[in-house]
Amino acid sequence: MLDAFLAAPLTQAVGLAGTAAGMSWPLFRGRRGILLGQLVTCMAFAAHFALLGATTGAVMNALASAQVLAAIPLGTRPGFRLVYLGLLPVIAVGAALTWNGVPSLFAALGLAFVSLGRYQTRVVPLRLFMAVALPCWFVHNALIGSVPGMISDVVGMTINAVMLARLGVFRPAAAMSYTAARPRDGWEES
Repeated sequence: MLDAFLAAPLTQAVGLAGTAAGMSWPLFRGRRGILLGQLVTCMAFAAHFALLGATTGAVMNALASAQVLAAIPLGTRPGFRLVYLGLLPVIAVGAALTWNGVPSLFAALGLAFVSLGRYQTRVVPLRLFMAVALPCWFVHNALIGSVPGMISDVVGMTINAVMLARLGVFRPAAAMSYTAARPRDGWEES
C-alpha cells in the first residue's frame, strides 16, 4: 500500500482529499450539507480516477458533480427535477462510452444508486440509497486499486450506518412511522 502512495504521490494526494471529503458528508444532518460534502468528494475523486486511468470512474464522478448541483434545489424548487432527470441519460451515455468491464459496471451501479438517493428530498431515503451505493463504489475502487477510495467508502459506510441508527432506521418497524412532518429527519417515532 505504501508503494502505491510513493509511486504516484499527486494521484494519492488528490485521492486523500476525496477521502477527507468522503468521510465528512455522512456527518452532516441535513440534505444540503450532505450534498455539498458529496460535491467536493465527487470533484476530488473525478481527478483521482483520471490520474489513475480509471476513465469510467472519472467520468461518473464528474457527471455526479453536475448532478449534485442540480439536486441541491430539488427540495425547494421542484422545477429542478427536470434538470436533474435530464442528467440521467447523459450519465448512462458516459458509462457506455467509457465502458471497461467489471470496474465500469460497479461505477455505473454506484452512481445509479447515488442518483436515486440524491433525488430524494428527505434525509433517511437519501442515506438508505447511499447505503446501497457505497459498497458498489468500494468494489470499483478495489478493482482499480484506489486505496483512498476504499478508505473513503468504508468510513462513509460506517458513519452513514451510525447516522441511520441514530435516526431510528434499525428500530423495530412497529415503533417507527415514515412521515413528511419532519422533512429534516424523514422519520418520526410513533
